[in-house]
Amino acid sequence: MSIADRPSESVPSSGLAAYRTARIGRGNAVVETTRAIRSAIFDGVLSSGQWLREESLSKDLGVSRTPLREALNRLEEEGLVQRTPGSGARVATLTAEDMSVVYQVRGSLESMAARAAAQRGGSSAKARLELLHGQLWETAQAEDSNAFNRVNIEFHRALKSMADNAYLARLLSTVETAIRLFGTRTYSAKRMAEVVAEHEAIVAAIVAGDGDEAARAAEGHAARARAATLEWLLGVPDSPGQFASNTPRQTP
Repeated sequence: MSIADRPSESVPSSGLAAYRTARIGRGNAVVETTRAIRSAIFDGVLSSGQWLREESLSKDLGVSRTPLREALNRLEEEGLVQRTPGSGARVATLTAEDMSVVYQVRGSLESMAARAAAQRGGSSAKARLELLHGQLWETAQAEDSNAFNRVNIEFHRALKSMADNAYLARLLSTVETAIRLFGTRTYSAKRMAEVVAEHEAIVAAIVAGDGDEAARAAEGHAARARAATLEWLLGVPDSPGQFASNTPRQTP
């Protein structure tokens, strides 16, 4: 059973229309339409499993069917859209077991990225990582979950960039896309404090140039993020064999 296993409907016009911009009507309509739909998926306006009806999408975004279809093709290649023969396209769904595997892969990849960042990162890149970590601490202190989420994304992007490996960056981007299919999560004050502490260990190791410790800290962070996210999604602590029997809960 997928976490998004619920009746699927097309998105209300008022939701997707907010992503319509003047740029869609000129220049590369395919690029702008792809960006608009991708943003709506990441923001949870287009939810996991939701059908994407061409007629309503075309009307809401103010774009013709041709660039819309190409945009959906691109999003399918990114793993954000799934097509069902005879039924059309819908936002991709992942099961809880899929998500568990995604986080395990993320742990391995970010472990490699953290090691490389510690070994290759220059002083300016390390300073930026420290700056982002400071901003993350501030948003945690303010208990601002939305701002915390935005800075957290920037922190992980900076870590990926410091690794300076295009292939690793592409793999991490694929994993990040899968994770963001579940929309923007709401962090509790407790989890924000835990993430700050976990990031502190990663940053300290990278700044010190300790690749082994940076790798361990990054993999540990991913493991704890996996457990916290599955508990958030399913309403129960992460444990082996849980996926077949648990019923998803509503996103807080």
